[in-house]
This record gives sequence, structure tokens and C-alpha cells, in this order.
Amino acid sequence: MQQNTIPSVDNLPKVGYYVSHNEKKEKFYQTESHIHKQNALSGVKAGAHKLTNDIFTYFPKGFAGSKNSDFYEFLSLGMIPYAVGSAMLIALYSATNSKFSPQHAAAAGKVAKTMGAGVVLYGLGKWLSQKIAHKGIKASTGIDLDMLYINKINELPEPGQEKGIVRTQYPGVFASVDFYRKDLLAKDSELNHGDIYAYDDKIAKKAGFKKELNAPNQTIGPKIREVKARATAMENISKYVMAATGVAMGAQKSFENIKMINPFKNPKEIPSMFKSMLTAVKDGAVQLWKGTDKNVLTRYGGKALIIGSAVTTLLTWLVPTIGFKTNPNTMKSKVDTTKEYEVC
Repeated sequence: MQQNTIPSVDNLPKVGYYVSHNEKKEKFYQTESHIHKQNALSGVKAGAHKLTNDIFTYFPKGFAGSKNSDFYEFLSLGMIPYAVGSAMLIALYSATNSKFSPQHAAAAGKVAKTMGAGVVLYGLGKWLSQKIAHKGIKASTGIDLDMLYINKINELPEPGQEKGIVRTQYPGVFASVDFYRKDLLAKDSELNHGDIYAYDDKIAKKAGFKKELNAPNQTIGPKIREVKARATAMENISKYVMAATGVAMGAQKSFENIKMINPFKNPKEIPSMFKSMLTAVKDGAVQLWKGTDKNVLTRYGGKALIIGSAVTTLLTWLVPTIGFKTNPNTMKSKVDTTKEYEVC
């Protein structure tokens, strides 16, 4: 009589009633929205993806009244007016240079360079200020406000299509204060750490809880929302300071004589062009700090802007982390969060 043997746990078949953890994880990453692997190029990749899709996908879809246009695409399109407006501002002083006398063309060219420098320095300063503040917040709280996730969007069929396409987006995990993607954080913790509370436990330790909490997500969730809300408020203030500082620095004389070339015609001159730009930035910062003796504003305005930029960057880190630390021994509530309780 033939006996049925039970397969060992280490030799289970891959087809049927058993799916290995690695296969389950791989399938999830291929088909579902998930936390994006964070590295030095994550932000660059997402930024390039947004910019190209803004121009070639989101912009045409929005104007065509596509039913698949969503809020993410609407917010992403904020890059378009910045880029177009900046280009037009610079072009106003350079596009008609051929109609001017040589002296006037040279003067207009200098203004165009300072306009371009101001636009670039504003964007660069705003980006750098936010990155520095976010790094400080992550070091203090463990909350990475730059964390992205890959969002899989199943679109409805457009006219002339048999079926909709699957589109990829790169939103921020903490883009929303009230509805940050804690579900994806829990799923990522489960797949990579075997515990849906792994991320919350890490934040809880940063917050000062020495023991693991029974339900850390309920304790840490409000803290994450508080940090994000404060950071957003401070960023809205700091961007105006950075804008003023960038424009003021770009208006310095050091930027009037930047070496500009056509990189396609003169690729060998690219290093020298970047060198002249770096020199202009260094000299421009010195000129802005020193100011001129025309009046009180020109004498101290540059110093105020540079100091203000540094202070707002520092506050964008410190304000969100104020009150984040918790001493469980001084909590008003005497409920032990590490124990289970029966609700009567």
C-alpha cells in the first residue's frame, strides 16, 4: 500500500499552495505601489521623470481634459511656469540683441546673465536649504521627509485605446500631512524586516521610548504629522528668503562676465565655463556681503539676506523637531503603552 508523505518545510513546491517570501516580495514590487529604494540618485531620477512627463505627458493630458489627469500631475506641473517664466525673463534681454548697437547689446547681455544667475541661484538655494533641513530632521527624528514611493496608476482607456496603460509616479511618502503613506511603510517593514511596526519602532526610539510600544503606530503617527506640518510651514517662509537672496546675489557684478558658450559647438570649453560660474558665485557672495556705501539698504541688505537664509535653514530643521523627544516618565497619562488593556 502506497503511503502519502508530507513534504518537508525546506522542500515545498513553488507552484500551488506555497509561495516563497522572495517570490512574494518580487511580485509585490512589480505590480503594487511601494517604497522607492532610497539612494543618492533617487531624487535626481524622480525629478527627471517629473520634468519630462510634465512637458510631454501631464501638460498635454491636462489641456485635453483627460479623465486620467490627477492631483499629482497637477502639482507636478508647478515646474512648468517656473521654467517657462525664467526662460522668457532671460530672453527679453537677449533675444533682440542683434537689433541693438554693439554697446547696447553688450549691456543687455550682462543684464540677461544676471537675470539667469538670479533664477538659477533662487532654485538652487531653495533646493539646498530644504535638503540641509531635511537631513537634520532625519538625523534628529528618523523621519525622512524626502522619502519617495513608486505609485502604480492603472489608467482608464483613452478614446481610441482598447485598454488603459499603467503609469508610474514618484510622490513623496510624507507629501500629505494627514494622509501620509503609513500603509506602504507598514508593508515595507513587513517585507524587509518581518514586522509591520519596524519603521514606527525606529521612530519611537528616536522619540525617547526605551521599550517597544504595544501599538507604536498610534503613538508615532501624530508625531510624524506634527513634524511634517511644522517643516512645511517653515519651508514656505524660507523659500521667500532664498528667492530674495538668489536674486540679490545674481545681480552682483561678478555674474556680468560669465563665460557663456554653445556646448554643442565648443565642448572643450565646458570646463572653463563651469569654472567661471563657480568663480562668479564665490565673488558674488563676497560682493553681496560687503555691499556698497550708497545707503543703509545697500550697505547692510546683503548681510541681512545671507544671515536670514542661514537662520531660516536652521529653523526649518529645529522648529519641526521641537517637542519631538518624549520622556515616558514625565507623561501626564499613567497608562503603560507597553501593555494590553481590556476596554470595558
